Amino acid sequence: MAEVTPSGRVTVVTGGNSGIGLETAVGIAARGDTVVIAARNTEKAEAAVAEVRARTGAADRVSTLPLDLTSFASVRAFADRFGATHDRCDVLVANAGLMTND
Repeated sequence: MAEVTPSGRVTVVTGGNSGIGLETAVGIAARGDTVVIAARNTEKAEAAVAEVRARTGAADRVSTLPLDLTSFASVRAFADRFGATHDRCDVLVANAGLMTND
């Protein structure tokens, strides 16, 4: 795997624990960004972080924080935790979503 030069950008990918969100996180990490995967399911998010790290070699640039977009308390907690560990967010990939048959 070729060494990737860190870009200095910080990117948050909502719903980055599976599907298009996971592939987006892989692509963004591979280009050198620091990636924060924001997802409701902590177990799936941790597995996604491990996969992104393995596929990109970006071990120190990929992490996760819990985020449930249906809960304002969760959104506030995410913002507090994110702000405590990052000085900015350069890119937000708003991938989280839900499809129902209602």
